[in-house]
Amino acid sequence: MAHNKDFIPGPDADFDGWLNNLTVYVGSKTAGGGWAHIPADKVAALQSYNAQWRDARSKTVGPHTSVDTEVKNEARKAAVGFVRPFIQQYLKFDPVTDEDRTAMNLHNRGKTHSVIGKPADRALITNLKALGGFRVEIRFQDEATPDSRAIPYGCNGALMNYTWGAEKITDYARLSQTCLMTVSPFVITLPPEGEGAFFSAAARWQNNRGELGPWSEIMHVAVS
Repeated sequence: MAHNKDFIPGPDADFDGWLNNLTVYVGSKTAGGGWAHIPADKVAALQSYNAQWRDARSKTVGPHTSVDTEVKNEARKAAVGFVRPFIQQYLKFDPVTDEDRTAMNLHNRGKTHSVIGKPADRALITNLKALGGFRVEIRFQDEATPDSRAIPYGCNGALMNYTWGAEKITDYARLSQTCLMTVSPFVITLPPEGEGAFFSAAARWQNNRGELGPWSEIMHVAVS
C-alpha cells in the first residue's frame, strides 16, 4: 500500500518527540553493533541536529522573542534536511526491519514491487546564488522537462551532495555533505566558517526506494 502522508509530524511538539525517539533508537542500535552499516559520523550528526533542535525549541515553549522563533524554525529545517536522506539511505533496508521502522514511526516498505524504476534523467542545478548570511539558493529542474520545476513522478526530491572550502571541487567523491531538496528554489544555510568559501554542489533525483539517478554537473558559487 502506498503512503501519501508524510512520516515527519507537522506540529513542533510531535516532531520533537518523533526526532528524539528516532535519534535514541538509532543510537542504541549502532552502539550495540547491530547496525554497523551506519557510519559513526552520520550517527553523531543525527544526534547533533536533534540536540540543536531541542535546544532551540525549548527557548520557544515559554515567553520568547521573534528571534527565538526564527532560530527554532531554522533548526527544524536543518534537522529535516539531514534526516530525510539519512532515513532513505540507512533505514529503508536490511538490517533494519519492519519492526524497527514501526518503533521509529517510519513507513514500512510495501510487500508488492513498485513499478517506479530508477531515475533515468538528470536533476540539473540551473543556478546557485549567494544570498548573504551564509545562505545559498539552489534552483534545480528535471533535464527532460526544462519548462517545469516539478519533481518527477515517483521521486521524493533531488539529493544534493555538497561541500565548501577554499577551492572549487570538481570530484564528486569529495562532495561529502548531503541534503534532500524537495522544492525549487531551495535555500541552505552554512555555518559562519563558510563565509568567503566556494560552495560546490551536484544533485541526483532520488525515488521513493532510495535509488539515485545520474549526476548533474558540479556547480560552484562563492559564499557571502
